[in-house]
Amino acid sequence: MKPSVLAIADSDSYLKLATSFLHRLGPEWDRRVFLARTPVMPTEAQIAAAFEGTDLDPQMLEVVNLSQLDADSVHEDILFASATGPVVAEIYSRILRSEPVDARRTALISALPGVAYPATQKGWNYRRAGDAFICHSHAEARDFSFMTESHSGHQPTIMVSKLPFLHCAGFPPEPDQKITRLVFAPQAKVPETLAERESILLALEQASKMNPGVEVVIKLRAKAGEPQTHLEAYPYDSLFADLQARQKISCESRIRFDTGSMSEALVAGSALVTVSSTAALESIDRGLPTMVLSDFGVNRQMINTVFVASGIIGNLEDVVSLNFGVPSKAWLRENYFHRMDRSFSQSLEILAQRANAGKLRTDPEILTFIRRQPLRHRLRTALPTPLVKALLRMRHGYRQSRGQGTKVRHD
Repeated sequence: MKPSVLAIADSDSYLKLATSFLHRLGPEWDRRVFLARTPVMPTEAQIAAAFEGTDLDPQMLEVVNLSQLDADSVHEDILFASATGPVVAEIYSRILRSEPVDARRTALISALPGVAYPATQKGWNYRRAGDAFICHSHAEARDFSFMTESHSGHQPTIMVSKLPFLHCAGFPPEPDQKITRLVFAPQAKVPETLAERESILLALEQASKMNPGVEVVIKLRAKAGEPQTHLEAYPYDSLFADLQARQKISCESRIRFDTGSMSEALVAGSALVTVSSTAALESIDRGLPTMVLSDFGVNRQMINTVFVASGIIGNLEDVVSLNFGVPSKAWLRENYFHRMDRSFSQSLEILAQRANAGKLRTDPEILTFIRRQPLRHRLRTALPTPLVKALLRMRHGYRQSRGQGTKVRHD
């Protein structure tokens, strides 16, 4: 009998992780994928992009409410919670509370959809109740291993795989083609300020003017107002229209916006620019010129410290002049471009066998841990974000009126 796995995703980037993960496992596994009904559900176009290039049929996607999940509704050996932290925590809680403590038959695993370095305690706490946590580089695995030292009792096994949408076996090919397309991949969270984002658009416009033979594309994850994993305060398409209205960018600008899949954007002759995006890894994987911008900092706030010593850091002036660096092989080896053997697949198969035989055990400390999860985490899995914020403001006001103040949390 084949081992089986159910992936549950909740947003565009996590759905892409889920489908590419299942695709890499291949038909040797029985595979299903669910989409959790949450405020960050992807659009139809985002769903189509997530399934593109896989051997999975988009028609197999089922939309479920998290309230439907328990031991009776999940029959697979492994449940891959490919979702944002609060949703992972809720999935784990529902399965662990509905299965026998000493004979659990569902293994729980999770991962992050892109760069997960440096590790954060908050992200780890959401996923700590699982059986395994998948890292995608040796650097990530070392960083997350420090998290296991901060708590006694149960900790997930840290497994090392590769991001499933990276295809080269080891080092990627080096760039060797003339640049005919410049692709900018935004990150929803950074940079934060309006002025910083406008400076990127103005530099891209200048690059378009200085390099008339180069097409300039801004590859959006979602248009302004559409759902995505992280909320975006200043969407680039809205800013672009505003800059045109203020005559800072010509109405005849050649810059265009695209919301298709990243694989469609990164064709031969492309070069990619980003502040912090997993798209940088996809670009390197294809042997394309790649740049991570340093104009706003290379630090935790910009979510790009992983690219220190990568050889691909540049600035907006480099963008205009199409001056791209070459990735360092030492950096590649430690960060996402290591060679893979069969050990990860074998570890998953063993975990599936143990689950199928009912040999998994739930640590009582973990049951206590999940019962103490803040109500605000559970609310975020079901309620629209504006309503969640309104409820939190009401709670804050109530506590202030009672003289309780507001506790600062770091989870």
